[in-house]
Amino acid sequence: MVSRIIDIQTTKIAIIWFSLLLSTFVNSEEEIGLFVMEQVPYGFVDDSGENTGVLFDIMHDISRYSEMNGLVKILPLKRLLAALLKDKKSCSLLADAPIVVENFDLIEPIGYQLLAGVLPVRGVKLNSYDDLKGPILAVPLGIQFDRKFNDDDSLNKVTPPQYIDAIRLMKRNRVQAVAGAIDVLRFLARKEGIALHFFDQPLIFIEKDLFLVCSKTLTKNERKTLQQSVIELRTSGRIQQLFADYLSL
Repeated sequence: MVSRIIDIQTTKIAIIWFSLLLSTFVNSEEEIGLFVMEQVPYGFVDDSGENTGVLFDIMHDISRYSEMNGLVKILPLKRLLAALLKDKKSCSLLADAPIVVENFDLIEPIGYQLLAGVLPVRGVKLNSYDDLKGPILAVPLGIQFDRKFNDDDSLNKVTPPQYIDAIRLMKRNRVQAVAGAIDVLRFLARKEGIALHFFDQPLIFIEKDLFLVCSKTLTKNERKTLQQSVIELRTSGRIQQLFADYLSL
């Protein structure tokens, strides 16, 4: 009788341990979500309805090099940040802004800087902030640099709803400069048939490195594998080539 009780208890303990081991295995095999921001030229749907973009392609390469082969999803920035904050394994390619540094694990820089500022037409020289007081500036809704720029009523600003609207205003000579991410502005200008010589040198307000960033739920091995994948892509020149292909005018 005593032997039977011991056997039953031993069986229960074995079942509990097996359940714990199975749970650990399932969690370690959890698929890592891979997200990129919805913004041309980073992640967008092309004319044929296919997902594309420079960060979309880079994330695909990271997934392939790390042999994770996860599905890359394009999300609006607010939804992307919310997805990263969930208690699940996930990664994205983002600039090292304060909200990113405070909440996520910066795995590895990809070797590219995000530049934001004001891009003028040829002949408009923006050497300092004071030079912004002359030309008409298109500032798409949502574009903010700092309190000084955002609240400066002495600047002659117009506020088109989107980047593309600002570029079209510039193309029609309605504005002399456009504010925003320089890569985005130049890419959209190319799509509108505007050549490189149309622009002068931008006045840069923000310079941020782009990183592979992940939620803090990854295992050490997953983190190391992803980090090594970024290093290999960066040192091989693959990331720089993708940016050159997308952003060249």
